[in-house]
Amino acid sequence: MNSERHRDIITALIFLLLGIGAILFIIPSGVKVPSTVKIATLSPDFWPRIIASGTIAASLFLLIETALMPQPQVDEDEAEEIAKYQFANLPATLRIFVLVAALFAFYASLTTMGVVAASMILIFAMMLFFGERKLWLAALLSVAVPALLYLFFRYVASVPIPLGIFEN
Repeated sequence: MNSERHRDIITALIFLLLGIGAILFIIPSGVKVPSTVKIATLSPDFWPRIIASGTIAASLFLLIETALMPQPQVDEDEAEEIAKYQFANLPATLRIFVLVAALFAFYASLTTMGVVAASMILIFAMMLFFGERKLWLAALLSVAVPALLYLFFRYVASVPIPLGIFEN
Protein backbone atom coordinates (compact mmCIF):
# COMPACT_ATOMS: atom_id res chain seq x y z
CA MET A 1 0.00 0.00 0.00
CA ASN A 2 1.50 3.33 -1.02
CA SER A 3 1.88 6.15 1.46
CA GLU A 4 -0.78 8.36 -0.14
CA ARG A 5 -3.40 5.60 0.05
CA HIS A 6 -2.37 4.83 3.62
CA ARG A 7 -2.64 8.51 4.55
CA ASP A 8 -6.11 8.78 2.96
CA ILE A 9 -7.37 5.76 4.89
CA ILE A 10 -6.01 7.08 8.20
CA THR A 11 -7.46 10.54 7.53
CA ALA A 12 -10.86 9.10 6.62
CA LEU A 13 -10.93 6.91 9.73
CA ILE A 14 -9.94 9.80 12.02
CA PHE A 15 -12.65 12.09 10.64
CA LEU A 16 -15.17 9.26 10.64
CA LEU A 17 -14.52 8.69 14.34
CA LEU A 18 -14.67 12.45 15.03
CA GLY A 19 -18.03 12.75 13.24
CA ILE A 20 -19.51 9.73 15.01
CA GLY A 21 -18.13 10.94 18.34
CA ALA A 22 -19.64 14.37 17.76
CA ILE A 23 -23.09 12.95 17.01
CA LEU A 24 -23.09 10.36 19.80
CA PHE A 25 -21.23 12.14 22.60
CA ILE A 26 -20.07 15.73 22.04
CA ILE A 27 -23.28 17.31 20.71
CA PRO A 28 -25.65 15.62 23.20
CA SER A 29 -23.43 16.54 26.15
CA GLY A 30 -22.38 20.01 24.98
CA VAL A 31 -25.46 21.51 23.35
CA LYS A 32 -28.47 22.28 25.50
CA VAL A 33 -31.71 21.90 23.56
CA PRO A 34 -34.70 23.63 25.16
CA SER A 35 -37.85 21.56 25.30
CA THR A 36 -39.78 24.50 23.81
CA VAL A 37 -38.11 24.12 20.38
CA LYS A 38 -40.78 22.81 18.05
CA ILE A 39 -39.02 23.25 14.68
CA ALA A 40 -35.94 21.05 14.27
CA THR A 41 -34.08 23.58 12.11
CA LEU A 42 -34.28 26.16 14.91
CA SER A 43 -32.78 23.78 17.46
CA PRO A 44 -29.28 24.69 18.69
CA ASP A 45 -28.03 21.22 17.82
CA PHE A 46 -29.30 21.26 14.21
CA TRP A 47 -26.25 22.71 12.45
CA PRO A 48 -23.67 20.86 14.56
CA ARG A 49 -25.44 17.62 13.64
CA ILE A 50 -25.51 18.60 9.96
CA ILE A 51 -21.78 19.38 10.02
CA ALA A 52 -20.97 16.13 11.85
CA SER A 53 -23.11 14.18 9.37
CA GLY A 54 -21.32 15.87 6.48
CA THR A 55 -18.00 14.92 8.04
CA ILE A 56 -19.13 11.30 8.29
CA ALA A 57 -20.34 11.29 4.68
CA ALA A 58 -17.11 12.85 3.37
CA SER A 59 -15.07 10.32 5.35
CA LEU A 60 -17.07 7.42 3.96
CA PHE A 61 -16.68 8.75 0.42
CA LEU A 62 -12.92 9.04 0.95
CA LEU A 63 -12.75 5.46 2.25
CA ILE A 64 -14.78 4.15 -0.70
CA GLU A 65 -12.76 6.13 -3.23
CA THR A 66 -9.49 4.93 -1.70
CA ALA A 67 -10.67 1.31 -1.72
CA LEU A 68 -11.93 1.41 -5.33
CA MET A 69 -9.10 3.51 -6.74
CA PRO A 70 -6.56 1.47 -8.70
CA GLN A 71 -3.12 1.50 -7.15
CA PRO A 72 -0.70 3.20 -9.54
CA GLN A 73 2.66 1.67 -10.26
CA VAL A 74 5.28 4.38 -9.75
CA ASP A 75 8.84 4.07 -10.95
CA GLU A 76 11.78 5.87 -9.42
CA ASP A 77 11.68 8.90 -11.76
CA GLU A 78 7.95 9.40 -11.17
CA ALA A 79 8.46 9.12 -7.41
CA GLU A 80 11.04 11.91 -7.60
CA GLU A 81 8.64 14.10 -9.61
CA ILE A 82 5.84 13.43 -7.12
CA ALA A 83 8.13 14.42 -4.24
CA LYS A 84 9.01 17.68 -6.03
CA TYR A 85 5.33 18.38 -6.67
CA GLN A 86 4.41 17.76 -3.03
CA PHE A 87 7.24 20.04 -1.90
CA ALA A 88 6.03 22.73 -4.31
CA ASN A 89 2.54 22.48 -2.79
CA LEU A 90 3.82 23.06 0.75
CA PRO A 91 2.74 26.73 0.66
CA ALA A 92 -0.82 25.58 -0.11
CA THR A 93 -0.74 23.44 3.01
CA LEU A 94 0.56 26.39 4.99
CA ARG A 95 -2.35 28.48 3.67
CA ILE A 96 -4.79 25.93 5.09
CA PHE A 97 -3.19 26.24 8.51
CA VAL A 98 -3.37 30.05 8.32
CA LEU A 99 -7.05 29.78 7.35
CA VAL A 100 -7.78 27.48 10.31
CA ALA A 101 -5.93 29.85 12.67
CA ALA A 102 -7.93 32.80 11.27
CA LEU A 103 -11.18 30.91 11.84
CA PHE A 104 -10.20 30.21 15.45
CA ALA A 105 -9.36 33.90 15.91
CA PHE A 106 -12.72 34.78 14.33
CA TYR A 107 -14.50 32.45 16.75
CA ALA A 108 -12.65 33.93 19.72
CA SER A 109 -13.53 37.49 18.67
CA LEU A 110 -17.27 36.88 18.22
CA THR A 111 -18.23 37.62 21.82
CA THR A 112 -16.42 40.96 21.96
CA MET A 113 -16.65 42.24 18.40
CA GLY A 114 -19.90 40.61 17.34
CA VAL A 115 -20.65 38.59 14.25
CA VAL A 116 -20.85 41.46 11.77
CA ALA A 117 -17.60 43.27 12.64
CA ALA A 118 -15.63 40.04 13.05
CA SER A 119 -16.96 38.79 9.69
CA MET A 120 -15.94 42.02 7.98
CA ILE A 121 -12.37 41.70 9.25
CA LEU A 122 -12.17 37.98 8.44
CA ILE A 123 -13.48 38.37 4.89
CA PHE A 124 -11.14 41.29 4.16
CA ALA A 125 -8.09 39.52 5.59
CA MET A 126 -8.83 36.23 3.83
CA MET A 127 -9.46 37.92 0.48
CA LEU A 128 -6.09 39.63 0.69
CA PHE A 129 -4.34 36.51 1.99
CA PHE A 130 -5.68 34.33 -0.83
CA GLY A 131 -4.58 36.72 -3.54
CA GLU A 132 -7.16 39.43 -4.15
CA ARG A 133 -5.20 42.56 -5.08
CA LYS A 134 -8.08 44.96 -5.68
CA LEU A 135 -8.42 46.62 -2.29
CA TRP A 136 -11.66 48.32 -3.25
CA LEU A 137 -13.26 44.96 -4.10
CA ALA A 138 -12.04 43.33 -0.89
CA ALA A 139 -13.30 46.29 1.15
CA LEU A 140 -16.65 46.40 -0.64
CA LEU A 141 -17.36 42.69 -0.25
CA SER A 142 -16.09 42.51 3.33
CA VAL A 143 -18.53 45.25 4.33
CA ALA A 144 -21.46 44.43 2.04
CA VAL A 145 -21.77 40.68 2.61
CA PRO A 146 -21.92 40.74 6.44
CA ALA A 147 -24.12 43.86 6.40
CA LEU A 148 -26.61 42.33 3.96
CA LEU A 149 -26.66 39.06 5.89
CA TYR A 150 -27.24 40.99 9.11
CA LEU A 151 -30.13 42.89 7.54
CA PHE A 152 -31.65 39.67 6.21
CA PHE A 153 -31.42 37.81 9.52
CA ARG A 154 -32.53 40.80 11.60
CA TYR A 155 -35.44 42.08 9.52
CA VAL A 156 -36.55 39.23 7.26
CA ALA A 157 -35.84 36.09 9.30
CA SER A 158 -36.28 37.90 12.66
CA VAL A 159 -33.20 36.18 14.10
CA PRO A 160 -31.10 38.39 16.38
CA ILE A 161 -27.41 38.52 15.52
CA PRO A 162 -24.93 39.28 18.33
CA LEU A 163 -23.25 42.63 17.66
CA GLY A 164 -20.70 42.54 20.50
CA ILE A 165 -19.33 45.98 21.30
CA PHE A 166 -21.76 47.54 18.79
CA GLU A 167 -24.81 46.17 20.62
CA ASN A 168 -25.90 49.62 21.88
